[in-house]
Amino acid sequence: MKKYFIYIGIGCFMLSGCFQRNTRLEAVLKYSGDNRKELEKVISHYSQNPADSLKLQAAMFLIENMPGHYTFTSKALDVYYAKVDTVSHVPYSAKKLMQIVPYNYPEFRQDLQIQEDVKYITADFLIYNIDIAFRQWETLPWNSGLDFETFKEALLPYRVANEPLDYWRDSIAYFQKKLELSTHYYEDCRYSAKFLDYKFYIYNNIGKIPDERLHNFKLDCIPTSQYFLFTHRIIGIPSFMDFIPHFANRNGRHYWAAVLDSKYKSLKVIQADLYRTAKIYRQTYAHQPAVVPGRHEYVPTFFRNPFYKDVTREYLPTTDITIRIPRGTKVRHAYLAVFNDLTWKPITCAEVSGRKAHFPDMGRDVAYLPVYYNEEEELLPLGEPFYLANDGSIQSLKTLPDSTTTLKLRRKYPNSNTHDYWSKSLNLSRFETSNEAVFNKADTIYTIEKQVTLSYQYVYPDSTLKRRYWRFACNPRQTAYLSQLAFYDENGERLNGKLIGPDSKQGSELLGDDPVFFCMIKNWVGMDFGKEVRVSKIRFLPRNDGNTIFEGNDYELFYYQYPKGWISLGMQTAEKEELVYPDVPAGGLYWLRNLTTGQEERIFIAKGNKIVFL
Repeated sequence: MKKYFIYIGIGCFMLSGCFQRNTRLEAVLKYSGDNRKELEKVISHYSQNPADSLKLQAAMFLIENMPGHYTFTSKALDVYYAKVDTVSHVPYSAKKLMQIVPYNYPEFRQDLQIQEDVKYITADFLIYNIDIAFRQWETLPWNSGLDFETFKEALLPYRVANEPLDYWRDSIAYFQKKLELSTHYYEDCRYSAKFLDYKFYIYNNIGKIPDERLHNFKLDCIPTSQYFLFTHRIIGIPSFMDFIPHFANRNGRHYWAAVLDSKYKSLKVIQADLYRTAKIYRQTYAHQPAVVPGRHEYVPTFFRNPFYKDVTREYLPTTDITIRIPRGTKVRHAYLAVFNDLTWKPITCAEVSGRKAHFPDMGRDVAYLPVYYNEEEELLPLGEPFYLANDGSIQSLKTLPDSTTTLKLRRKYPNSNTHDYWSKSLNLSRFETSNEAVFNKADTIYTIEKQVTLSYQYVYPDSTLKRRYWRFACNPRQTAYLSQLAFYDENGERLNGKLIGPDSKQGSELLGDDPVFFCMIKNWVGMDFGKEVRVSKIRFLPRNDGNTIFEGNDYELFYYQYPKGWISLGMQTAEKEELVYPDVPAGGLYWLRNLTTGQEERIFIAKGNKIVFL
């Protein structure tokens, strides 16, 4: 199936790139085979009346770009779709999402077949979709400023993904009352398309997937965005599926349904503001110029997809970048890569011309590495990494010759505002001790009066105190996020006892060694040691991401040097919450790895004594 999919993608490129408009339509009609009469019926239907000239253009747009759009079919899917039909009390857009959930599961992928739209779609279905899309465009007040070219991508398409084709766009009943009110009061209430999107926000109404084989399905940003696109098309809100394939300073990626709103001059998505972004792409219905591999050349599937369009400049300030290809390097396509999920990942592709490759509209405040693929499909560097600053200037990340520095490292991944919230949640929490389990008479050992770091924290009680009960009590005005809690005797041995207090049930793992576990303390949690004990040290850990330096974990530091790549500066077993690496080549790009545990690690530079994650 994978080879067949790639074949369709290449065919799409040929249709979009090698034919003029009239010959492209004829090529699609020829390719449609026995289904040609259905497509010609649509064209004929809209050719009768001059008033339908725009609908005729819309029909031609859909037909000319139809190759490459398809539905998955199989007997297993037919059985599953019947289960979806039995789901009640959810909008039909939720059922459309349910239909495409199984496509990535091995239990369903084995017998999948591809049913190409161009060879199976009916005239009645296409006419129905065109008419309903035009009715939305012409009658809904929030579409009054929508031009025809944008309409063709934002409202007209009859499908969102590879779902079965049915008359889903007339399933308006679930939204009808709210839609009528919104339409009636649109001007009086100063509504906008974005505001209406919030009004129809029904995230919790997606429902349970009706197949136990899909029990581990997670409603992350991709299916959520698909669900909203189905909903938007039913309601008539123009929108696209936009996405960041790889964040440039974090692991992960993000997809969203971007609402088009004439009352806003620019698009905006919070993830592109929170995290650095190199590229933002849009999923389209129309064919886009895709990369054509040379003979024996490997090009990743992403860049051969003819339905992705670069829209970075619609969201972010950008800069064009041109790189020079080293002499002796035979390469047809070059890439710029960002560091994501512990590796370099290509984010954009350009054809090499005259030993140069030009990359337009690159996101700023990002570290890039120029790369290419050899015939063995290995990703290799084309030069040193560099940093594109906020002002558009380019800064080399090459190590300085004959210059060294000392690095003191306390984290392997950047902090975030969420981390600050976790640590601040402990402010004004206190440690107390008593010989009464209810702590009516208690001695306060220590009060946390300022924000702590996300590393292990220590409290040293008065050695003369000898009590049976010891506790951590939060500020009554806020919930404290705590990961670990331990008490030690005068010999440094950990004291064992029984966990007590109103938060003891959910706090049982506070006594474990997992730094990422956390408990929300709303009152207090403590220890009953069964007898009076002296506590010489209390160790506690705020909720954290596991990315600080932990005693006993093994670490390895690297720096980048072209063309060798990452070069090790040696391994260390942490003896405290800080690693010290002397005589490190200065001015370069570094990467600290935890060889014991964890998945989040970021590249960084050193500015004086400050570590700056990129």
